[in-house]
Amino acid sequence: MRFFNSINKLQGASLFPFIFCSVFLVIAELLQLIGSTVSADSEIIFYNFSKLLYDLMGYAFCYFITYRLTCKKSAFSAFWGVLCLAVFYTAMNSLYESRCVYFVGIIMALLCAFCFNRLDKVLAMSLTIISSILFGVLSGFLLDYWDNFVMWLSQLISGKGYFSPVLFSVTDNIFSLFGIDSLKEMIFYKSYGGSIIYEGEIVTGVKDLFSAGYTGQLVSSYLSGHYFLIFALVGVSIALFYNLKGIQKYILAVVTVSAVISGDISILLLFLFFESPFVFAAVLLIGALAYLAAYILNLGIGYVFSGGIIELIMYIDKTVYLLAGGVVFVAIGYFVYKFCYEKHGISDCLNIYIPTRLNNFVKALGGINNIVRYKNDALEVRNPKLIDTVTIECEINENIIKSSDKRFLELKEYL
Repeated sequence: MRFFNSINKLQGASLFPFIFCSVFLVIAELLQLIGSTVSADSEIIFYNFSKLLYDLMGYAFCYFITYRLTCKKSAFSAFWGVLCLAVFYTAMNSLYESRCVYFVGIIMALLCAFCFNRLDKVLAMSLTIISSILFGVLSGFLLDYWDNFVMWLSQLISGKGYFSPVLFSVTDNIFSLFGIDSLKEMIFYKSYGGSIIYEGEIVTGVKDLFSAGYTGQLVSSYLSGHYFLIFALVGVSIALFYNLKGIQKYILAVVTVSAVISGDISILLLFLFFESPFVFAAVLLIGALAYLAAYILNLGIGYVFSGGIIELIMYIDKTVYLLAGGVVFVAIGYFVYKFCYEKHGISDCLNIYIPTRLNNFVKALGGINNIVRYKNDALEVRNPKLIDTVTIECEINENIIKSSDKRFLELKEYL
């Protein structure tokens, strides 16, 4: 419960960044697609603008989370958090050049919010700026070891037959949750993703192979399953939509549409993780199944950029298998989410308004996350063992609770 409270609070502070970053992802994908149709010199301009939008994501999270989590909702502390993030990347890139990762912006925001809430303003400023420099330098030194780890991981994944797409999907989705593309870079552009003499030239990396016209097994292993996973995430989002309230519904819709158009699912994965780590764990398993299915069906559909709806239409292959599989994965995503919700709930349950007079009653029922729904005049709960039978006179039949307590029916009005 405490963990759900923490991630719910963090999600509440991230609502605006979710919107901004979703828009950034769509625009960045469109810029790259447009850039691919113009001259080489102009393409660099479009690429640099798209890269800028990706880099701004971390700053968006940093600013708004710091602003929302500081006690006085101080714009100055939010600005200071952005400045510290810039200092961090400057210190890090002086030793090892790396792209901005939005999760670092979240960590920096939490650090700044903690310091400004508990320390004197001057002390908080001093501590955060010094920490930014030190952590930036430390990260610059450690990134060499990180690259070695990712290369070892890529070697472990590469060339393992049926296991390769499964291992790649699970590992890459975990990395994507944090906005890290290191594994993708190795598989997509290095020999870990395949190295083939194609039309008289040695081509390495599955994306470069696909760009050259190759649509064989390597594409099925590392690219095609991405589309099945997007279908599954649409199913998860549809099911989740009906359990959210207020603005959360609209933000989920924006994030999901962005993932479909841009093909970048990282922000959607983060949103799902904030709602329930159990749902995210289920998505990892669904992703493994999606990539394995694409491998077995030998789909030859890939992508050059992020794999959004436009690239799906451009490179569509085995249409019947793709669409039939897509429908199946939408259903899988929908029902797997429903199962997770019935068992564990979501952090958004904590946003349900409960009058103060009913707080003790809800606590005796095991907390708001233990309540699934009312069925007629009975209440379905996730774990009946959490019911305080000393406080509440009730009849328990498996997961169904009945009670004559007047508060029992009064609570129904708020759920």
